[in-house]
Amino acid sequence: MTNKIHDAFDDIKADTQLKETTKHFLSVKRKKNISLFHHSIFPKILAAVCAILFLTAGIKGYTWIQTPISYVSIDVNPSIELALNHFDKVLSVTAYNTEGEEILKGLSLKGKKYTEAINTIMESNVMNSYLTDDTELVFTIATTSDHENKLKKGIASCSCHTKHNTQSISTDIEVVSKAHDNGLSLGKYYAYLQLSQYDDTITIDECKDMSMSEIHHLIYEHVHGAKHDKNLDNDNLDKNCYDKEHDSNRGYGNECDKDNNHHHYNSKKHHH
Repeated sequence: MTNKIHDAFDDIKADTQLKETTKHFLSVKRKKNISLFHHSIFPKILAAVCAILFLTAGIKGYTWIQTPISYVSIDVNPSIELALNHFDKVLSVTAYNTEGEEILKGLSLKGKKYTEAINTIMESNVMNSYLTDDTELVFTIATTSDHENKLKKGIASCSCHTKHNTQSISTDIEVVSKAHDNGLSLGKYYAYLQLSQYDDTITIDECKDMSMSEIHHLIYEHVHGAKHDKNLDNDNLDKNCYDKEHDSNRGYGNECDKDNNHHHYNSKKHHH
């Protein structure tokens, strides 16, 4: 455009000084207009870019906080599962049977630290009605490997861990989605996986209606070659005769561990 203007002036018969002055004036005017345009639009563009960046960072931060990375399943006969964020706070609480739903009625657990949520659940009158001397309270954890010990220690610090026949188990985070796809809590699905290694005829639907004590009783019978007699007195079974080291691909072993006649498991993942 500038060249065209200059060429046009070359064809005009006018005083050389006049032509040069006019060219200079137009050139200065054009640069000034460009400068004014840049000064007016640049702050707006900068503000828009900053707004987009802040919005993106905010969305990512919210998503990060609201993404579950850990799961703690609480199973007796009631099955309840906590989904936790990076700060070990409860994002959601899910009951996987009617017993669990009854326990959760009236409880406000979302946003609480997982240990506080566990204590609240365990202190409820409805839950306590299931915690008899011959029942098993099972905590099943699925999280990243660097977070596992922290969650275990937190659960062990809960008052319920010493008051009841309790065990803590860890499994891989990939098991969670499979459990949910089958309508089971993480803990009960993991128990089903262990039992199915000994009895491939057992179904998920059958395990849904079983308590953790019943499932572990069947595992014990298979491990020790006993007959399937659900009426067999649990007091005559040393239910501590399970291997303490296992992962999601192994069942329970045969190693015994008695502790003042209290039956409990203290299982964790075995790293090969």
